[in-house]
Amino acid sequence: MLTGLAVSTASGRVEGFDFRFSKGRLAADEMFDSATSPPARYVVELARRIGGASSADLLAIANPLLPLKAAQIAGWLKEGVREPMILASADGFPLVYCLPRALFAEIERFLLTLSAVDAELDQRLLEGLTGLSLPRRRMQGITIGPYPVSTPTGWFQGPARQGVLKVTTANAIKIVESRKDWRDLPVAAFHPYHAGSIIFFAMASRDVTAPLVTRQVVCSSYRDIVAASGLALDPVWLKLPFLPRDNSVGEPQYFAHSLNRLGESVLRDNFVVFMRYSRVSAISPFHMIDHDRFTLGESLTRPDQLRQLQPPLVTERCALPAAPLKVLFHATGGTSIKNYPLDYAKVAVRCLRGLGIEVSVIGRPDLEPFGAISIDADETDALTAAVRRHHIFVGLDSFPHHYVRSVMGWPTIGLFGATGAANFGGGWTPHYRAIDSALACHPCGAETGCPVFGTAECINYAKPEHLIAAILSMAEQVYGFVVE
Repeated sequence: MLTGLAVSTASGRVEGFDFRFSKGRLAADEMFDSATSPPARYVVELARRIGGASSADLLAIANPLLPLKAAQIAGWLKEGVREPMILASADGFPLVYCLPRALFAEIERFLLTLSAVDAELDQRLLEGLTGLSLPRRRMQGITIGPYPVSTPTGWFQGPARQGVLKVTTANAIKIVESRKDWRDLPVAAFHPYHAGSIIFFAMASRDVTAPLVTRQVVCSSYRDIVAASGLALDPVWLKLPFLPRDNSVGEPQYFAHSLNRLGESVLRDNFVVFMRYSRVSAISPFHMIDHDRFTLGESLTRPDQLRQLQPPLVTERCALPAAPLKVLFHATGGTSIKNYPLDYAKVAVRCLRGLGIEVSVIGRPDLEPFGAISIDADETDALTAAVRRHHIFVGLDSFPHHYVRSVMGWPTIGLFGATGAANFGGGWTPHYRAIDSALACHPCGAETGCPVFGTAECINYAKPEHLIAAILSMAEQVYGFVVE
C-alpha cells in the first residue's frame, strides 16, 4: 500500500521497501494511519523512512493513493532510472516520484502541496521547487480512470477532493513561479472546523517540535477556543460561518468558499495545504491528536510516542468538598445518533439524584423533571466555569468532552456510541475513562441514524447502570467519595 525504491545511480542497485497502514503495533513495516494527512504527507514520510534506511542517492516514491508494491514499481522501472523524473499513467495520474534523496529533505514542507492526483501539475511544482528538469514518462498500458470516492485502503479522494488538492498545487506553483522569496513563506494548514477538531489540532501543535506547518486557517468564530487551547501555530482567521453539521455544505465546497473569503493576499503569501479528512478515521486505532501530530510533521514510529499511552498532560480536579458530589453532563451531540439516549439519561439522572448526587446538564431543560439542573454553557469561558463547579464531567464525542478532557484535564467520563473511543478518547486513568456497550457494529461512524437497527439513537451507548458505576468509581478514586 505504501512503497518505494532506493536507487544507487552509480551501481544501478535497487532496494525495495513496502509498508502498510498500522492497526496499532507500529511495527517496522508499518506506517502511522492519519485521517487528517493529505496523500502528500505520506510521500514525505515514505521519503524519510526509505532515505533513513538507505544511503542510495535517488528515491522513487510510489503514489500513496495507489495500492502498489515495490516489486511492481521496480518492474515498471526495469530499464533503470538514472535521473529525477515522474512516472505517470496513460491518463495522467502520478504513479511514482523519483527525486534525489537530499532534495526530499530540503523541500519536504513544500512537498505537502503535491496533488498526488495530477502528474502534470506535480511536474510543474517539483520543477519549480527543485530547479531541475523532470521528464514525465507515461505508462501507456496503465490507466487509473475515475478515482473512487472511497477505497478499500481507507482513502476517500473522489472528484471534489481531488479538485481541492489540485487547487492547492496550482496555488503553490503560482507562488514558486512568481516569487523569488518563496522559500521564506510559511505553509498554512487549512483546518478551520469543527470546534472539537480545533482542540485536537491545537494540542497536536504543542507536541510537535519541528512542524512542517507554521500557520493554520481557523474559523474566526473559534477565537475563544484557539486562545483557551494554546494553539502553537499562527492563526489565519477565516471570517466565514463554520461548516454546518447537517452536510448541506460539503468540505470541498466550504474550501472553495473559504478561498474566496481569504482573498488573494493570503494565497499569495502562504502555501495552503488541505489538512482535513483524507482517510476514514474510524479504521485507524489512534487518537485524533496523534493523527494531527503526524499531519503536522512528526514521524510516529513507536508505540511509546503515542498520546494514548502517555499520562495526561494536565490533571486538575474540583476544589469543592466531595460531598455532595456534583456531576455535569453534556448529553446532546448535535444529531440524534450522537445524543445520549433520552431514556438512558432519564434513568441516570433519577438514580444519581436518589444517591444524593447533584446533576447538571448543559442545555437540557427537558431533563429537569427528573431531577437535573439545566445550565447554559455555550462559550468556552462559561463551559470552563461550569466544569469547575462540578467534580466530574460526563460528555459525548464533541467539543465539550474534548476541551474538558484534553485542555482542562478534568475528571471526565467519555460516552461513545457510533464513533470510536480510540480516536476521540481512549485511555483509562483515575481522571479519565471511555465507556460504551462494545457492540460488534461499533464504530460505524454513522451521522443520521443507526444503519443496523434503523433507530434514530445509537444503542451502543453505555447503559445507565454502567455509567453510574463509572461515576462512583471515579469519584472514589479522585475524591475519596463513597455513597453513604
